[in-house]
Amino acid sequence: MPNTINILLFGIGNAGSALINKVLNGREDITTPAPDIRFPVITNSSVAFFEKDADGYAWEANFIRFAIPFKIDDVVEYVLEHDLHNVIFVDATPSADLPAEYPTLVRTGFSIVSINETVQYLPENFEKGIKFLTETRGLGYRFIPSVPGDATAAGNALYDAVLQVAGKTKEAAA
Repeated sequence: MPNTINILLFGIGNAGSALINKVLNGREDITTPAPDIRFPVITNSSVAFFEKDADGYAWEANFIRFAIPFKIDDVVEYVLEHDLHNVIFVDATPSADLPAEYPTLVRTGFSIVSINETVQYLPENFEKGIKFLTETRGLGYRFIPSVPGDATAAGNALYDAVLQVAGKTKEAAA
């Protein structure tokens, strides 16, 4: 698995927040070594928080205080400007428009983990195309259908998928 996993988290509702909390709680558990997972970009539907050095892990306070309006291009530019590697775009939104950005994100070099329920209603060839694009670039893709249970179950499913995709990315790089 890569040394650092950079997650671009789109959606801080139940599932997205649960993923962040799972990662942060893993850092506090010194009995189990956790991978180094960072969240350099966290968004909701209208604003994004772009990590700066020494922001720490007070993500909610930072998000409220420093989030700004954004476009997908701003996120891509940020990643390229900061030379981030092992980037996984996590779609934890209900947005019907965001999956249309997946091909561009994959071409930019991002793996994708999605729990966006609208993906399951897209034509079958959409997912086949995304899988083909990620595989040909040595990236990973994972779609998580609806997760029964609470937000914690969704956060756990996202976390497991991120680790799986990160492992696939490392295998391709080896």
